[in-house]
Amino acid sequence: MHKRRIVLFLLIFILISTGFAQQREQVSPDGKQAREYFVASLVKIAEPVLEALSKNELKKTMPVETTAHPWGDRKQVTYLEAFGRTLSGIAPWLELGPDKTEEGRLREKYIQLTLKSIHNATDPDSPDFMNFTEGGQPLVDAAFFAQGLLRAPVQLWEGLDKQTQANVLKVLKSTREISPAYSNWLLFTAMVEAALLKFEGQADMVRIEYALNKHKEWYLGDGMYGDGPDFHWDYYNSYVIQPMLLDIGVVLKETKEALEGWRYKAFLRDYRLFMERAQRYAAIQERLISPDGTYPPIGRSLPYRYGAFQALSQMALLQKLPDELNPAQVRSALYAVVKKHHTAPDMFDGNGWLTLGFYGRDPEIAEGYLSTGSLYLCTEVFLVLGLAPDTQFWTDPPANWTQKRIWNGEKVQRDHAYYPKKEQQPDWETVIDSTSFAGYDNFEKDWNYLYPWGNDHNGSARMYAGSENREQVTLNDGILQIKATPVEKNEGKSSKPPYQQISYHSGAVHAKHHLTISEEYPWYRVSGEFKAPVAKGTWPAFWLTAVDGWPPESDILEFKGDTFNWQNTFITPAEVSTIKKNIPDAMEKWHEYTAVLKRTDDEMVTIDYFIDGKKTGTHRANFTGKPLWLIINLQMEGSSGSPGPETETFYYARNVTVQRATKL
Repeated sequence: MHKRRIVLFLLIFILISTGFAQQREQVSPDGKQAREYFVASLVKIAEPVLEALSKNELKKTMPVETTAHPWGDRKQVTYLEAFGRTLSGIAPWLELGPDKTEEGRLREKYIQLTLKSIHNATDPDSPDFMNFTEGGQPLVDAAFFAQGLLRAPVQLWEGLDKQTQANVLKVLKSTREISPAYSNWLLFTAMVEAALLKFEGQADMVRIEYALNKHKEWYLGDGMYGDGPDFHWDYYNSYVIQPMLLDIGVVLKETKEALEGWRYKAFLRDYRLFMERAQRYAAIQERLISPDGTYPPIGRSLPYRYGAFQALSQMALLQKLPDELNPAQVRSALYAVVKKHHTAPDMFDGNGWLTLGFYGRDPEIAEGYLSTGSLYLCTEVFLVLGLAPDTQFWTDPPANWTQKRIWNGEKVQRDHAYYPKKEQQPDWETVIDSTSFAGYDNFEKDWNYLYPWGNDHNGSARMYAGSENREQVTLNDGILQIKATPVEKNEGKSSKPPYQQISYHSGAVHAKHHLTISEEYPWYRVSGEFKAPVAKGTWPAFWLTAVDGWPPESDILEFKGDTFNWQNTFITPAEVSTIKKNIPDAMEKWHEYTAVLKRTDDEMVTIDYFIDGKKTGTHRANFTGKPLWLIINLQMEGSSGSPGPETETFYYARNVTVQRATKL
């Protein structure tokens, strides 16, 4: 009897334990149920904002909750925050348009509320006309506002009357007076300009290209960008950076006439990288979600709550998830995150407004720049509602996400860092090899003395060199030496502009081979090691210039009287791209200077510049089909300042090579 009781007790314990375990094991709903929950959640969040604003009562009714020590008067900015961020998150769902389903009729209601809200927010005579200019914060939320319009161009932009469209364009342009911080804020100016480009056909392209170029520069690796020059371990790659890079990119892809042909092709390559990086970041985001829907509360702006997963939701919306993620596991993971947040009893106040906090209400977890309006960035997690109900994201059966699979004992794929596919290198043919300075016989097979046009150029040095004159240009142990010597007698002025007084004898050499980027030879690589003078008035160069007129020109090495090397590309006399690099020991140590020219099309080439094997930058220029001279010279004064040295100056070169390649 005693044994039977023990067995019975054990059976009951096992059943109860199994029941508890099953209760703890969250079961993901199917796609239809998940979508209904997402719609209900989005509507619950957005309704107070849109209902009030559509009636011109947002400022009248919305509470403004802040932390104990807010930054300034948050009432001046919080209303645009609430609306701009809500619009950005709800827009893809609205863009599906109305239909006869229950959800379609609900969308129709919110489309109309949103159109009225846009009118009231941008009408100067409206009680709810919003602040687009006072302080810095309006730039941020004008960008979210613009992003929302871009995400629903048919239902929202085209649904506006002409006067409201004009008002929208006016308020967006008014934000141009706000200077962005040197951080992710550059994307806010770019997003505003992208909307102007899309809806008006004109934009300040410098603002767009500058933001994209800086973020290319701030890319850190493995799908992550710095927030400006620094790395911040927070969710701003998802709150702002990755989504805005892609949305701005979509506009540029659609309006290719905004970029010149070669710039557009270059942008397409950049956009491919933006997309690949965003895919990797989406994979990382999915792995952050624990089996119960929690995730690390890292970094600032945590009260944006599940807006932290905008990037993952956006990649699902674009149907560009990385291969290792299937749509159903992302749906299930996002559902778990939203559901977990909603278990907090005080995420909303009694009137349905979001409260300040992360899990529920906790104002002191918020930074001083946050207030009630800021919180509506959480709507970004619902971007996936822009996918129609019959897409794979919603129709596939539930699937466990990565952490849930791991902690259930299931097998998962290895995780690896992202590296872009490296471009295949060509099979180089050597035109001038590194032995051309090994002796005068070798040298004179590949090189001519002086400039291609003679003795004079744009400085105060006249070139003297040749088989009968070894004074200024000499060879010794594989090293080319060029010497500039001050002159004592008056030799008049240079025969070339700006016609400077000749003050030095120096040397120049140029390669006999003409470098021509062509369909036959689309690649050239020019490289050499140099010790270059950097004193005031010294002007050494290793450069390419046009055989037939000027420009083009590409300066691979150019020091102009100090320790900064200039790598310049001249397309026209006025259109010049420059990379400056400080090399304090340029004269004391050998450094390698390289340019790789690659044909893009019948007009354009890219030029990748390197110093000591490290890429310094890329320029693009219309050099295809234009033959180029390669020149090594030591000019004096001119752009390097004056007076120049009163003693001899030396410039050394070795291992200079020219290579070319046919198509891969």
